[in-house]
Amino acid sequence: MSSRLALLGLALSVACTQAEPLPRFGALPDFTLQNQHAQTVSARALRGRVLVIDFIFTRCPDVCPLLTEQLSALRKQLPEQAPIQLLSFSVDPEHDTPARLEQFAALHGAVRADWWFLTGPLDEVKRVVVHGLKQAMEAQPAAAGRPANVLHGTHFVLVDPAGEIRGFYRSDQDGGRALSSAVSTLLREGKTS
Repeated sequence: MSSRLALLGLALSVACTQAEPLPRFGALPDFTLQNQHAQTVSARALRGRVLVIDFIFTRCPDVCPLLTEQLSALRKQLPEQAPIQLLSFSVDPEHDTPARLEQFAALHGAVRADWWFLTGPLDEVKRVVVHGLKQAMEAQPAAAGRPANVLHGTHFVLVDPAGEIRGFYRSDQDGGRALSSAVSTLLREGKTS
């Protein structure tokens, strides 16, 4: 009887240490936008890479620079040659031209070949961000003495190399650890497939 209990205990401990598979939330929506270098970027061209996505605007005084710092810290944890692409969607695309996005990237130390800041027509960006990536995006009415503001999602979105959304991660410390672990999982899966 004790050997059965020992085997049961071993089986339970192995089962508890195996990571849960990452959930699946549907496909990354199709899009064609411009990056900070005024180059056309399409969702199809991003296939084959792990994508980590956030949402920013260049006039944002608080959370957007923090999100950019968090994404930068995540990228530094990963191997330099990892097949990963960071995407920062502007939620203020009527103001955020490619030139402004390039300045924002430079100001916040986010100048990398594998990090694109995306903008385009407001309707297209809103379709991708709100309907496709399930994130908030709402311009606030202008008010005297207040800077322009856009309410937007602060979760990071993870997309696998096949173009499927695999997770939404809070921008706090626990969310950052979970995102880092999930990115590593997808990179490992890519090496074994």
